Amino acid sequence: MSQASADYAREKSARSLDTIRVHNPTSEDYVFWDDKLGPTAKKSVVPKAQQDIGKGKGNNDLPRYLAKRYTKAMVEQIITKTSDAEWEKKKKQYRTRDEMLQHAEVEPTRTNDPKQWEELFPKIWLGVVEKWGGADIEEPTDKTVNYTGNPMEDAMNRLALDDKQYEDSQTETT
Repeated sequence: MSQASADYAREKSARSLDTIRVHNPTSEDYVFWDDKLGPTAKKSVVPKAQQDIGKGKGNNDLPRYLAKRYTKAMVEQIITKTSDAEWEKKKKQYRTRDEMLQHAEVEPTRTNDPKQWEELFPKIWLGVVEKWGGADIEEPTDKTVNYTGNPMEDAMNRLALDDKQYEDSQTETT
């Protein structure tokens, strides 16, 4: 392993511990577990949009690796709920399965749709609150290809939100 690769791996590991502010736009608390197999299971909560736990209504600060996990799950949950609601409206038009199959124009909503990710991702991923580790080290690979196949990584790269600093607009004075 070259020195550049070792430095990049070390920086990537440190970067995974950056503190990211995330937002829950739904009306339900989002609870998930981290390290269930460890000595003590840790419960993380991102409160509903109407509740404030000291970081703004519906906001919480998480390490980057948990923020990525939360953001992916929340975007997919919102897309799925939207798709289910659309289907509930449309399904009355189709009485039988045969009629439904004849209507090819009905395309299900995909959870990896880049347009929906670009719309929802900035609403959930608010930005970096605190960096962990040292200076940024350039990735030793070619960055000309932006499409990775992972909708969250692609949206993060296209919108340049990976290093966006979180700015609290309530604390600014004029």
